[in-house]
Amino acid sequence: MQHPSGKVSFGGLVLLALVAGVIYLGVMIVPFYVDNLDVKEAVAVAHNQLVQGADDFELRNTILDRTSRMGTHWERDQFDRDILVPGLGLTEDQIIIERSSVTPNVRIQVDYTRRVRFKPTNIVHTLHFRVVKDGIPGQ
Repeated sequence: MQHPSGKVSFGGLVLLALVAGVIYLGVMIVPFYVDNLDVKEAVAVAHNQLVQGADDFELRNTILDRTSRMGTHWERDQFDRDILVPGLGLTEDQIIIERSSVTPNVRIQVDYTRRVRFKPTNIVHTLHFRVVKDGIPGQ
């Protein structure tokens, strides 16, 4: 038996809502993971600079410089309002550089968070990211 013309099944409606929800979440969250790929690239570039004898200050500056031109982050202004500003807003404290005293192994780790505001609501979710590059530079 066929459904009358114009009638929508409940299952079809639920499926349509799920597909729309997945697309919405993808549009809202995927850009943050794309920015994380850029952070991984910045850490890899800094790790490769170790071959040329770069010190920790130069490594941190490389990462901070590259991440200041990507993405956006939320900051509080002088009126205690959240404003969206360019760059990831990383600080030197979020970049950990460990050098082995026994081997030429160097580990660079960047821990940071990003806040996602789901439009049109004011729901905010925090995403935590950790980027690690560990190994002997140049290998």
